[in-house]
Amino acid sequence: MPDSAPASRFQNSEIEVLRIRVAELESQLHQAQKLLAIGSLAGGVAHDFNNLLTAILGYVSLLKEEPSLTPQIVEALDVIENAADRASHLTGQLLGFARKGHPKREKIDIHTTLSEVLTLLKHTIDKGIRLESDFAARSPCVMGDPSQLFQVFLNLALNGRDAMIDGGTLRLATADDNGWVRVTVGDSGIGIPPHLRERIFEPFFTTKDADKGTGMGLTVVQTIVRAAGGRIELRHDREPGTRFDIFLPAAVDRAAAAPEAAAHPPERGKGSVLVVDDEEFVRQVAARMLKTLGYHATCLGSATEAVEYYKRRARDIDVVIVDLVMPGLSGKAVFEQLRLQNPRVRVIITSGYSQDPGVDALIDAGAKAFLQKPYRLAQLSETLAGAMKQ
Repeated sequence: MPDSAPASRFQNSEIEVLRIRVAELESQLHQAQKLLAIGSLAGGVAHDFNNLLTAILGYVSLLKEEPSLTPQIVEALDVIENAADRASHLTGQLLGFARKGHPKREKIDIHTTLSEVLTLLKHTIDKGIRLESDFAARSPCVMGDPSQLFQVFLNLALNGRDAMIDGGTLRLATADDNGWVRVTVGDSGIGIPPHLRERIFEPFFTTKDADKGTGMGLTVVQTIVRAAGGRIELRHDREPGTRFDIFLPAAVDRAAAAPEAAAHPPERGKGSVLVVDDEEFVRQVAARMLKTLGYHATCLGSATEAVEYYKRRARDIDVVIVDLVMPGLSGKAVFEQLRLQNPRVRVIITSGYSQDPGVDALIDAGAKAFLQKPYRLAQLSETLAGAMKQ
């Protein structure tokens, strides 16, 4: 009778390989589920925060219209506005991580972005850390979101700073790499232990103390780089320190700088505007801004109530501004019901989320414009003026 031991050992080996593979797939599924949950949470927080920023930036823009402001008050308003703008950029990054936003796709000169990072670091980094740069890429332009890529390089640079407790060298460099722009961010710090390198992109994983970081930095960095069509690699050099290489697809031509639009006062108008938003403070600031611009405003917090109101008063309403995400009827459902009542209704879609293909579909279906939260008086004025002409 033939010896069955070799066959049995072979079967056991195959079973063990399959068991390991199943464990790996279960781990990947768990990781994907964790990312999905984190993304949903991040998207919801960013959306709600943009609603808050709508009130802040809206009232700042209203105050700036007052003719009797002192220089000190104007300076204070500028500080508030700049801080709110930075907060808005952060929410944009959260929305990008949650995939609930629509990151910008424009041509960026990476050398310009890295120079801005270096300028910021020179004013904030410890004097014991030496900054080095070597921008060797001859074709440094890529396609992506400027603020998000700035955040990528700044995040990696600050991680490098934190790793050099007793000083060292932080280096930013670029090079051409077969159709890619390679950006290197390296430091001479303590480095990442080999047994932890496979986990650095996991959400909430961090080697820092509990009060020194959330562990979300590299997760967001990886998400942004992938959204730009690139990849990020941790180099396993024997030299001390840490080195990240970011590879981004090179754009063909250098971007021409777009001329800045000249500042002009908000355009006044006439007409009746129905605002539909479930957030009371958004309705309040919208009503104040519309009154300042010369419009009559009616603000409702219920989508169902707004549809019924439009049925009774359609002839008296020139434009409807409706929030995309509301309890009960969504902004999309409100738009569709208003269109059934009046195919020529002027509807402006607004949201704390960035414009995405779902909004583009509503524009194609007849919505007049998309108004991104947070918005100021000038943005509201321009969007309304455009809608009234259609």
